Amino acid sequence: MKYSLHEFLKAVVGIATASHAAGTVNGPAIDRVGFEEALVVVHSGTNGAGGTVDIKVQESDDNSTWADISGAAFDQITEANDNDIYVGRINLKPRKKYIRVVATVGTAACVFGAVIVLGAAIDLPVSQVNDVAFSV
Repeated sequence: MKYSLHEFLKAVVGIATASHAAGTVNGPAIDRVGFEEALVVVHSGTNGAGGTVDIKVQESDDNSTWADISGAAFDQITEANDNDIYVGRINLKPRKKYIRVVATVGTAACVFGAVIVLGAAIDLPVSQVNDVAFSV
């Protein structure tokens, strides 16, 4: 049986796109069970004067105690490299049940958001969070 691309992948919010003030931004817990890979896609807008963004991915067995996933962090986003797209890949096979994106914003507010694209689904077709907006 042939499936369309949206039936293989599931996109979920990692961090809502907004102007985030200095401090830590914890994205929601994402239940990754049933998927063997994830793409972490960060869309960076404009950083405030001197603003920095450090983004990493964490995992948890119980959606309570979180630990960093070794190697799952982007280079720091500064004014020199903002307004861009950043993509990282995670092999989910050895990972815990939940993952989340965590950002640390330094000095000034920065505009950014993150999406997790879960892939290599074990069961097809994949149920989307929302209906497909269009398919042409």
